[in-house]
Amino acid sequence: MKHQKKDIVQTKNPRTGRYVKIDRARGRIIDIKKSIGPYKGIPVLRKRTS
Repeated sequence: MKHQKKDIVQTKNPRTGRYVKIDRARGRIIDIKKSIGPYKGIPVLRKRTS
């Protein structure tokens, strides 16, 4: 099953300080970045404002 680009976002793990890729459709972590800094070309997950 091919992922759509909009279903994958990244966010920073506050414990490790590393970025992780999250599949929003499944609600699971896909990958953890080994080097410092965000992934290129993947949107950063922002908190919703009400």
